[in-house]
Amino acid sequence: MQEKVTLTMKEKHRYETIKESLDGRIRVKDASMTLGLSIRQIYRLRRKVKEEGIKGVIHHSRGRQSKRRIPQTTQEKIKQLYEDKYLGFNINHFTEYLNRDEGINISREKVRQILRTSGLYTKKPKKQPKHRIRREPMPQEGLLTQLDTSEHLWIPSLGRKIYLILLIDDATNKIQHGKFVTSDSTVENMKVLEEFFLEKGLPGAFYIDKDSKFKTQRHGGIHYNVSGEEYPDTQIRRAFRELGIEVIYADSPQAKGRIERDFQTLQDRLIKELKVKGISTIAEANKYLQGEYIRRWNESFSRQARDGRLAYRDIPIGIDLRDILCIKDSRKVYPDNTISYKGRRYQIIQDRERSSYAKARVEVYEHLDGGISILYKGRKLRYVDIADLYDEGDNNLERSVLLR
Repeated sequence: MQEKVTLTMKEKHRYETIKESLDGRIRVKDASMTLGLSIRQIYRLRRKVKEEGIKGVIHHSRGRQSKRRIPQTTQEKIKQLYEDKYLGFNINHFTEYLNRDEGINISREKVRQILRTSGLYTKKPKKQPKHRIRREPMPQEGLLTQLDTSEHLWIPSLGRKIYLILLIDDATNKIQHGKFVTSDSTVENMKVLEEFFLEKGLPGAFYIDKDSKFKTQRHGGIHYNVSGEEYPDTQIRRAFRELGIEVIYADSPQAKGRIERDFQTLQDRLIKELKVKGISTIAEANKYLQGEYIRRWNESFSRQARDGRLAYRDIPIGIDLRDILCIKDSRKVYPDNTISYKGRRYQIIQDRERSSYAKARVEVYEHLDGGISILYKGRKLRYVDIADLYDEGDNNLERSVLLR
């Protein structure tokens, strides 16, 4: 029984053209032009059709699985990994993890094909550049303060990059405060803010970028005020809100052009001055920056505000910055009137307001100096660190209690 052969439209056209060439009805040159093949390819097809007939125009790999084909089980595993574990990764990033961490040796293009054909990954259209308009400076000093950080090799002799946290007034371009630190953390930024508030007062608003310290990007971590809200504030954003300070987010580095240009100038000038002064430590650099350099910078690069009045507000009486510029979290009290915080256990002491705090929800304030306060409905509770209690060898809580 003769085997049935099914041709595609392309293969049928190719066979009929080659057959006409073999029968002498068209020239080899014409067949080459008609099929878009070279004359050498036409002669090869003529030879195969003579030997194999209609099968001569069928590609030899038809019906066979490619040796480079990714097994279906592997494709399904890749799709599942992307959906469950790596959702949102770009193709390059995802491929790196597949090869390095998941034991799947695959090319970027194969990953792209698998995700695109399954509809899991779509190419994002390129954004059109925004039409930017120059923003006029604020009219009064203290209305708007720009806060930003630059990571750089500020002290070359240290052999590593450190951070310069800078606060610049928008109206006058004055550096209001600056400090070198080893990490651009929430705590370090709060320490700089505390120094600034105590020296100048409270500005009307801060102009900041969308760094995770300032704007919620995801849940969890020290940046966030865990208060049961669906989208909690970051710790710094929460502190600004409690102090009545507005926040304006910059959409791009270009939007913070003034402070970015100031950092460029500082990287050119300040580094050289630190080197000339023989400064090799962060403490020495901060002493020079705050004691001399900022004053000279402001004399050279600041400008007069349109309105000479200051817009800074005094810190209200009764407001303790220590209880605002801190890390706030919540804990549920265990049945034995203890809470756990950062691997330590704290015993809450009975007071006149409530005989037991078991199962109550309390707030923990971790202050910038490392100490903590425990509050229930805004009232600070007495407590003792159980580790300190045992170190003292005293079981009498009332005599060992520390009023925090």
